Amino acid sequence: MERKQILGISFIVVAFFIFFANSDFSELFTGKVTSNIANCFDSDDGVVNDVKGYVKGSFTPDTPRNDFCIDANMLGEYYCDKSQSDGQVKETPCKNGCKEGVCLDETKGVVCSQGCPYNGECLPVGSRVNGRYCDYTQALKVQKEGECEDSYECKSNLCISGSCLSEEGGKNFLKDVEKTYFWE
Repeated sequence: MERKQILGISFIVVAFFIFFANSDFSELFTGKVTSNIANCFDSDDGVVNDVKGYVKGSFTPDTPRNDFCIDANMLGEYYCDKSQSDGQVKETPCKNGCKEGVCLDETKGVVCSQGCPYNGECLPVGSRVNGRYCDYTQALKVQKEGECEDSYECKSNLCISGSCLSEEGGKNFLKDVEKTYFWE
């Protein structure tokens, strides 16, 4: 190689190392993508102070990040965010205190041993209210379309073979059952 080429390559290598030595590029070398929320799941569908929820992200899909009380009057609420695929925490002050990952002012001081707190009462597991359902984890979750375990999880109230049927699919299913097993 010619001396000019060697000097040119050496200059590029030195500039490369100086550039990376003076910059914080630790996120580039983690192997994790931070701008992708496609795999982020929020059980309470956003910042909801009266529902104890959790976030599961693409970095730690087997480790949920639960909403929590930072102290007696401050809630740490996890939610999915564009800049963090494992979720972000929003600190929210609680007027009447924080207990078990829920602002007491939102639940009117109710903490349920079974079921979910809602408007000062404990809803039984499986109850549906305002597009949400009371899950066995004592959290009000958004009704879904897709995978399910129980019918109350679905917007259509029909879970068959682990999938929520759409409202139209449910009507078609009932028509088929009615044709096959007529009762009149």
